Amino acid sequence: MRRPATGFTLIEVMIAITLLAMISLIAWRGLDSMSRTTTALQLSAEESTRLMHALQQLERDVALRTTVELPPDTPATLLPVGMLASRGDPAGIQLSWVRAAPAAPGRWQRVRWWLQSGTLYRAAGAAVPVFPLPEPLATDRVAVLGSVESFEVRAWEPGQGWQRLPVAGGARSAASSLEVTLALRRNDGAPRRYRQVIPLE
Repeated sequence: MRRPATGFTLIEVMIAITLLAMISLIAWRGLDSMSRTTTALQLSAEESTRLMHALQQLERDVALRTTVELPPDTPATLLPVGMLASRGDPAGIQLSWVRAAPAAPGRWQRVRWWLQSGTLYRAAGAAVPVFPLPEPLATDRVAVLGSVESFEVRAWEPGQGWQRLPVAGGARSAASSLEVTLALRRNDGAPRRYRQVIPLE
């Protein structure tokens, strides 16, 4: 007698191909999700590193501030003597003050921070041993942080709370700390806000 033919039927082969396709699709989606997550984590880590460096530089500049340039009869203000705040541009605040030059003992320089066209800039003038100190030049500016939506600074007045800068008129007491708030733009369109409190004492 003739032996029956062995092997897979067409339906069985089609079912196997369909199952393999489904498994491959599930695996591809898993790998794609892992790749997207890894990319997002890398971007977030890079953003956090750039932000940390910017805030560390700002805090160092504040810590090195000096008051030797102003006369002793300067009226009491909320900000420390020698630190000025202005809002000449609606994009954000501009801070400037005199700081000691660590690389040149016995010398001072003017430093300025401001936001322009989505980039946070810092400019430090030439370090000199005599006053008045030169203003920072356009060539002195350095882009510290990009993709910045907003840059805001408030000062803590003891007994009164946080005050938005600049504050018109005098203050009952000098500020004890600064609050720096940065909003960074993200690819999904939702800005992420960061806050740093810098003590002034």
